[in-house]
Amino acid sequence: MLINTKKSLSLRIVVYVLTFCVFLFILLLSVFYISSKSKIEKATLTNAQLRTNNVVLDAERILLSVTRIVDNYKWIIENENISREEIYALTRRMVENNSDILGAAVAFEPFFFEKEGQYFAPYSYREKDSIKTIQLGNPEYDYFYMDWYQIPMVTQKTCWTDPYFDTGGGNALITTYSTPFFRTINNERKPAGVITVDLPLDWFTEIVSSVRVLETGYASVLSPSGTFITHPNKDLIMNQSIFSYAEELGNAELREIGRQIQKTESGLVPSTLKGVERRLYYKRLPSSGWTMAIIFPVSEMYQPLRSISIVLIILVVTGLLLLSLIVSRIIKKQIAPLKFFADSARIIAGGNFTSKLPEITSEDELKDLHDSFEYVQHKLSDYIENLKQTTSAKEKIESELRIAREIQMGMIPKIFPPFPNLREIDLYATLQPAKEVGGDLYDFFMIGEEHLCFAIGDVSGKGVPASLFMAVTRTLLRSVAPDQKSPAAIVNSLNRSLSTNNDSNMFVTFFLGIVELKTGKMTYANAGHNPPVLIGPSGEAEFFEFAKNIPVGVFEEFNYEERERHLQKGDKIFLYTDGVTEAENSQDELYSENRLLKCLQENSHLDPRSMICKVTEDVASHVKGNPQSDDMTMLSIVHFGIHG
Repeated sequence: MLINTKKSLSLRIVVYVLTFCVFLFILLLSVFYISSKSKIEKATLTNAQLRTNNVVLDAERILLSVTRIVDNYKWIIENENISREEIYALTRRMVENNSDILGAAVAFEPFFFEKEGQYFAPYSYREKDSIKTIQLGNPEYDYFYMDWYQIPMVTQKTCWTDPYFDTGGGNALITTYSTPFFRTINNERKPAGVITVDLPLDWFTEIVSSVRVLETGYASVLSPSGTFITHPNKDLIMNQSIFSYAEELGNAELREIGRQIQKTESGLVPSTLKGVERRLYYKRLPSSGWTMAIIFPVSEMYQPLRSISIVLIILVVTGLLLLSLIVSRIIKKQIAPLKFFADSARIIAGGNFTSKLPEITSEDELKDLHDSFEYVQHKLSDYIENLKQTTSAKEKIESELRIAREIQMGMIPKIFPPFPNLREIDLYATLQPAKEVGGDLYDFFMIGEEHLCFAIGDVSGKGVPASLFMAVTRTLLRSVAPDQKSPAAIVNSLNRSLSTNNDSNMFVTFFLGIVELKTGKMTYANAGHNPPVLIGPSGEAEFFEFAKNIPVGVFEEFNYEERERHLQKGDKIFLYTDGVTEAENSQDELYSENRLLKCLQENSHLDPRSMICKVTEDVASHVKGNPQSDDMTMLSIVHFGIHG
């Protein structure tokens, strides 16, 4: 059973549209989420700061009013000589006139009043709806060692004590504001005692407890030593400090926060308490040194944003599903004619160029497609007719080129060894045209019974003109050489014949040599061709020396010079055209004469056929499949010396 894996055009368009919409939605949602998250965080922190500042201001208002009251009465006690009875009345008046105060005391140094003895500390306090006044000091309540008394006397500065439960008079959880007062005795100003005001903390607890940030955020107040003054967990109040609580939880981060709160007046720090990431904003109350902190979970800040994001995602997914359904139906209706065009295209591809096309009445791209198909039908009909004629002509030309190649290749010797009865010499040659026909040539033949004539040439240009010029050159060589034994004379005769009426300005580089087999004497003439290589019996290789002659067919009256060389037994001659040394690889690097010389030296022991095969393989290794750009011709001759 075949499964159709093709995806329809309408489906692909819907997928592209939905992909873009999804990408756009993700981008917009990300921008919205990041922007909203930043704004929510900023708004939440601002709210926490405002709430904290409001509570601090409310607390400071009450605390400062208390300090002003104490300062006023302190002036009276220091500057007026009031009696013990007036001091009792003074403490009572302080409580009566200030509803925020739970109690007030004026505690003197030991034996300040001799008649009163060691303790004299009149204290007035509220009890239900009445105000009572007592003598606070006694052996059971030795106030000289209480913080509210000892700290201001030692430091001679005002202070707020840590909250404590007063069992001496007020019987309530209070904090005490204490300030030392002084008297002049014997013209010397000395500390005489402490004026204190007890402030109940219920009002402060109520203010702090009313602070709510998000759902579970809460506020707490710490004393300068880090003791919890207020906290939603009642067990912590006055029983633990932030440091002992951190030790109990094993939370080093909370301990560090406690140190930071003691060092700085305000700040915002992250914290992780009981595995929940939180933010903590704190601010110190200037007058008392207490610190108020608001703590809230980070996750609750973004809960509304997450809810909105989920709703948006649901709405967008629903919208995308509806959009895909609507777009799919619209696209299918619009591109339905394309199937008819596809069927028509198959019929046209089968050769029926008169296939009927679907009717298109709308003036849009489908109409343009209909007109294009109709145009293609007419053009294909004309093209096929022209192609038939062109193919016929091309086949005729290719056939003629094949015949020309066969004729050309038939003109050069191809039987090896060519002279089996001549043991003094052996040779081998190859010709590889770059096209169907080429302009390279080689030839060898006997002049008489004792002289071997051999030649190699390269016609300028390629293709049919070069092959015709090569055929003429080879024919002239065969007609001129039998009557001559001088290479220069033969080349001069060829030059005069080829230069005459040479309207095409073609020429041929040409090397011709004649070897006298019995003596090894070799005469040669070079008409602008690549220098052949002489390889000695020991493997050394060198290029031939020759006069600088121009190619054949350029100037009719040019006289060519010849040179002479004596071949030793075992000497080898290697002739080639520039298609060998100028063979290029894909990096446009030439094979080069140096590499040819190296290859010949490495294979100097081989016979002519094997030597040419090795050079051919080395050239192929260099070009690595790069197309051949010029004809390649090689001719190798070995001289074995005289045999009896």
